[in-house]
Amino acid sequence: MKVAQLTMKDVKLMDSEIHKMRGFIGNMFEKYDLIHNHGQNGFIYRYPLIQFKTVDKSPIILAIGEDAIKIFGEIFMTLDHLDIEGKYIPINEKELTVADYPFGISENTITYEFIHSWIALNQKNYPEYQALETVKEKREMLSRILAGNLISMSKGLGYTVPARIEAETTLYSIKTTLKRVEVIGFIGSFRTNFEIPDFFGIGKSVSRGFGTVKRINKEGK
Repeated sequence: MKVAQLTMKDVKLMDSEIHKMRGFIGNMFEKYDLIHNHGQNGFIYRYPLIQFKTVDKSPIILAIGEDAIKIFGEIFMTLDHLDIEGKYIPINEKELTVADYPFGISENTITYEFIHSWIALNQKNYPEYQALETVKEKREMLSRILAGNLISMSKGLGYTVPARIEAETTLYSIKTTLKRVEVIGFIGSFRTNFEIPDFFGIGKSVSRGFGTVKRINKEGK
């Protein structure tokens, strides 16, 4: 999977400001629906190919696949500042990397961590999760949801999953805010037989940083 990453090394943002950065850049490059995922008929439901997030408080933008990377050059050359609620933030130090990364079913079991909250539950499955009585049952449910999220992400990226995705979660719940609404998110680690490039998002609202993952062990087991 070809991925480009733009890091604004001299800028620091709070996680809560990422959607404002996304809005600013989306307005600046309104002609590209891959950035803001809105078309003439409203919201475009697809796995976001351009994602905004923070890593160690530095804002980064990911472009996934050839189509997204094509417009990345214009963003890199044009973007010299951010405007966060009227606050002008100059960008003086940008780093751009483009590389191919493994993606898909792996022979090894790989451990990852969520560095930003994973939004696993929705209005439909939240009551079911709350009704479970044991930690084991809740972990098993989250593992099933995670495997489903990986399948959905694969479909969005044009990858046909050739074998069963195994997932095992060790997560804890935290309160987070999504679109000004308090929701339950999950932080912690998980193990799976699936290769995921660092900083890809899984689940809901990944375009604004939720569900961002990072690999823990590089060799697998």
